[in-house]
Amino acid sequence: MGPILRGLFIFIVFFSILEAYSQEVKIKGLTYQRYEGETLVWKLISQEFSKEGEERFWAQKVYLENLPKGIKIFADSALYLAKEEKFLLKGKVKLITEKEGEVYTEELIFYPKRDFLQAPGQVLIKKDKFEVSGEGLSYDISQGGFKLHKKARAQFKL
Repeated sequence: MGPILRGLFIFIVFFSILEAYSQEVKIKGLTYQRYEGETLVWKLISQEFSKEGEERFWAQKVYLENLPKGIKIFADSALYLAKEEKFLLKGKVKLITEKEGEVYTEELIFYPKRDFLQAPGQVLIKKDKFEVSGEGLSYDISQGGFKLHKKARAQFKL
């Protein structure tokens, strides 16, 4: 094979591979589970899922659970940015923790590898008969305890 034909062949193969990776993938009703050894660590359930390249993953009507850490998250939509290793969850977000209670907000940013969550906007925290509302939330999952940044207001229900 001459150098021109070889170059053309390599170009065609490279272009085909590049085109295959750049196409968007869409899936209806996705369930994804990640195991470490024989232990189920992550569960993601989504009504609709799409992938753009290797960096961006979108999901609609999302349920995300980290079993060892006791975290469950429900959201209208989620975007996972692989390069930044973070989830951007939006629209009627509900975070449930085993120890700290429940958080309701419109936007939640989750860094799974750093065990860190933050909500930049308004939040409502509920635990038993105790409610706290405020603005801006940080939650270090390993350390525990929610931190509200502004305008915290508590309410007890008897």
